[in-house]
Amino acid sequence: MLTKRKRRVFFYISIFVFLFAALPIIFYSQGYRLGEDFALHKTGGVFIRTSESGALVRADKKNKQTSLINKSALVKNLLPGDYQISAEKEGFWPWSKRIEVLPEIVAERNALLVPKSPNMENLGTTSPRIEIPKPPYPSIKKFWEIPTTRDFIVLGEDGNFYKNRDNLDISGLWGATTYNILKSNKSSFFDENFLRIIYWDAHSIDAYWFGDFGLAPKWQKARELHVFYSDSELADARFYPGWEDYLIVVSGDGIYTLEMDASGGQNIAPLYKGEKPKIVFMDKEIPALVIFDSGQYIRIKL
Repeated sequence: MLTKRKRRVFFYISIFVFLFAALPIIFYSQGYRLGEDFALHKTGGVFIRTSESGALVRADKKNKQTSLINKSALVKNLLPGDYQISAEKEGFWPWSKRIEVLPEIVAERNALLVPKSPNMENLGTTSPRIEIPKPPYPSIKKFWEIPTTRDFIVLGEDGNFYKNRDNLDISGLWGATTYNILKSNKSSFFDENFLRIIYWDAHSIDAYWFGDFGLAPKWQKARELHVFYSDSELADARFYPGWEDYLIVVSGDGIYTLEMDASGGQNIAPLYKGEKPKIVFMDKEIPALVIFDSGQYIRIKL
């Protein structure tokens, strides 16, 4: 027969057992995991946006497949530390990067998967009819297209900058660094969001974020960014349409995609290999490249 004292003891024991069993569930639901040091740690995650649906994203021993709609994958409940993250799909060059995971933070990256056999169309030996935007001033030699507009920034023969025909105070609007970049002998162009400028020469590519730095990607820690150095000569550089963290570069006999974020491993993938390709036009709507190589015009769908 259970006495009042025994019932009280059993009651307290059952409460203790319940709490003992519930605590791990509570900690788990709050995002805590047991680390290799047998201590509880708050977890983080990695969000990978890819260019392809059905891509396999790997993080440590966890695998996630990108969906048909948003082409992204979220890997949650990762203990703090460095992880080798990869995104793969058959028929595409793999993407890989080492990413630091911090407690209660989701690290984000864009993974551009480049097809090993891009869709290409030979347009023949005759130049296709292409309307390349230019300012309506034949004497202007140095100008920059302002993205998503019909406007241009031009450097006049008098050494001053103009937006179309109106004076433009580059230093006052975007600082002395932007002014010096545009004034330099390096080739340069603005990104699609008109927030950063890419400038390059025969061997190096750099970038400067002149816009609101709060809009910069989280991986970029400073306004000035060294993107890439090449031993072989660079012939051209463009933004990859729709992918603000990637460039298209021409060097030697090839055209490549280049990831701007070099931290944790910089992803470079071949897009075209020929003899001495030259970019004639970039169609941002399709999107596609029209190139000239070995006497032929070729359209490469991006």
